[in-house]
Amino acid sequence: MAKQISERVGAFILRKRNSLYELLLFRHPHSKGASIQIPGGGVEAGESIEAALHREICEESGLTNLTIIRKLGESRRCWLDTNVESCRHYFLLELHEDVPDQWEHCVHGDGMDAGLKFSYYWHRPAIGFMLPKSSGQVFLNPKHIPELFS
Repeated sequence: MAKQISERVGAFILRKRNSLYELLLFRHPHSKGASIQIPGGGVEAGESIEAALHREICEESGLTNLTIIRKLGESRRCWLDTNVESCRHYFLLELHEDVPDQWEHCVHGDGMDAGLKFSYYWHRPAIGFMLPKSSGQVFLNPKHIPELFS
C-alpha cells in the first residue's frame, strides 16, 4: 500500500522591536501539558503551500499583514500506525503592523483546532531555546534564522 502524504506548514513569525527581532509563540492556556508552539497546520486540497501558510496564520492568530522572508526548509515524518507521511514546510515571515506584546485568539476555520483559544506572546530566544515536540526545532538557530540571534 502506498503511503499517503500529509502536506503541512509551520510559521516562524518575526517582528522588529527596538532594533531586535522577536519570535511569535503561543500556548494553549486551557490545556495542561500542551507545549509552546508556532502557528501552522494542514494544506487543503487544491491550495498552494503559501496560501495554506497565510490561511493557517490568520485562523490561528488573526494576523494578516505578513511578508514571507524565505522558506527555511522541510521536515518529513512517517506515522507508522497509519502509514501516513507528513511533510511540513517551514517559512520565516515578518509582521508589518503593531500588535500587542501578548493576546489571546480563538481559532476560526473548520479544522480540529477550531474554537480553541491560544495565548500569543513575543519572545527573544537565546541560542539553545527549545520548541518541545516540534520538528521545526532544527530551524531555530543562527544558521537558519540569523536575524533572530544577531
